[in-house]
Amino acid sequence: MSHLDETNEENKNLVNGVYKPTVTSTNGSNLFKNKIRNAESACWFLHWAALTADVPLFAGGIAMSWTSPVIPKLHSDENPFDHQVTTTHEAWIAALMPLGAAIGPLAAGYCADKLGRKKALIFLALPMVIGFLTLSAASQVSLYYAARFLIGLGVGSAFAIVPMYVGEISQPHNRGKYGSAMGVLITLGIIYPFSIGPHLTLTMYSLSCAVPLIAFIIIFAIFMPESPYYLISMGDLDGAAESLIKLRRNGADIRSELAEIKDGVEKERENTAGIKDLFKTAGGRRAVYISFGLVALQQFAGINPLLSFLKTIFEAAGSTIPPNICTIITGCVQVSSNTLCIFLVEKMGRRLLLLICCIFCCISMTVLGVYFYLKLNEFNVEPVFWLPITCLIVYMLVFSFGLGPLPWTVMSEIFPSNVKGIASALSSTTAFVTSCLVTFLFPILSEILGMAGSFWMFAVFCLLGYFFVFFVLFETKGKSLAEIQRILQRHN
Repeated sequence: MSHLDETNEENKNLVNGVYKPTVTSTNGSNLFKNKIRNAESACWFLHWAALTADVPLFAGGIAMSWTSPVIPKLHSDENPFDHQVTTTHEAWIAALMPLGAAIGPLAAGYCADKLGRKKALIFLALPMVIGFLTLSAASQVSLYYAARFLIGLGVGSAFAIVPMYVGEISQPHNRGKYGSAMGVLITLGIIYPFSIGPHLTLTMYSLSCAVPLIAFIIIFAIFMPESPYYLISMGDLDGAAESLIKLRRNGADIRSELAEIKDGVEKERENTAGIKDLFKTAGGRRAVYISFGLVALQQFAGINPLLSFLKTIFEAAGSTIPPNICTIITGCVQVSSNTLCIFLVEKMGRRLLLLICCIFCCISMTVLGVYFYLKLNEFNVEPVFWLPITCLIVYMLVFSFGLGPLPWTVMSEIFPSNVKGIASALSSTTAFVTSCLVTFLFPILSEILGMAGSFWMFAVFCLLGYFFVFFVLFETKGKSLAEIQRILQRHN
């Protein structure tokens, strides 16, 4: 029997539920072990599966910055309503998306645990499709409110389930990369409104936002496997083996991985899954503390208000650089830095990247606040016309390889699989409740306190976040999900 035939025979036996070792020569055994050791790069199908699963996050990025080109249009001849748009209207249009996103994960966690990760992702992408189609035809502000809320339901669900699915199909050595790739898709979605929105009518712009989601539903439903963790938790060992073989289509022996997943799921079953059970153990409480703290920090750092009102901020800054160009530049910086994160996250680790992010976000928000303070008090800021875009570029650069993707990466790693659905839902709800609050208050506080006061508030939260990460977060780089659970249990 050839070495390749031996590997295929092992996988075949595994699928059929027969786990008999094959006798080989010493030399053949060494070759087999070397092949497993060398097959550490994920196959093309795993890349495709992770990328396809990230499409709802791409749509989530679109939803975050959708208002940036739309709000200026609502104050122009393109306004589809029969009345003028006020600051309160703007605040609600921007804030109802994260409000819906705060509610979405509550249904998403239940669906992920009852229907499976795959079916839940498909089902919960539908509200986003309906929402964007509604926005394309709406002529009343109330329909804008309803559509943005519906989109938020889907976005919140995606942020709860996608990290869960991607984390469970990945391997310890590439889980961080795939987690960071989520950030790339989000920022690609964020840059889409900046680059396309100003050049399309409101109708065509909203219709174009629905196209990726429709393609996702079709492709994901036909080609992608269910999470092996979920299948094992449902007792479908053969299905889990088939899923792993499909995801690891590079000749790797999946027996050890399947056994580790099975062992981890069985140990976690000793505790009944539920909200109360999430807080019963010291490890569960610490996981909640870490995840909730990171996603709240992500929102209090000010990213969603900046994205929702980015064009308005540049116009208020009075820079000689056209606002449309500024928004596109910052969007490109986000994409580049998220791509950079893919290569850095497994080398530098989650903790160090987050610490760097908090410091530089704090500095950039502080300096930006100083600029608006000087401008408000009629100091001559023309010699530093480049300062607003520079500060926001620095902010977007470091945010996108730190606070942007990594809280979701950590969230996908630190919760046991038997409560991962509800835990991810609660974490996402925390993130979007905070986002809704900050996004709604930003235009109102900016009128009361001025832009400077709002940016200084974000700077303070970034500084507090630095100390939170430094004292609370431990490094998860290169650790299996089982190892992470053992670390959480050791830290009382």
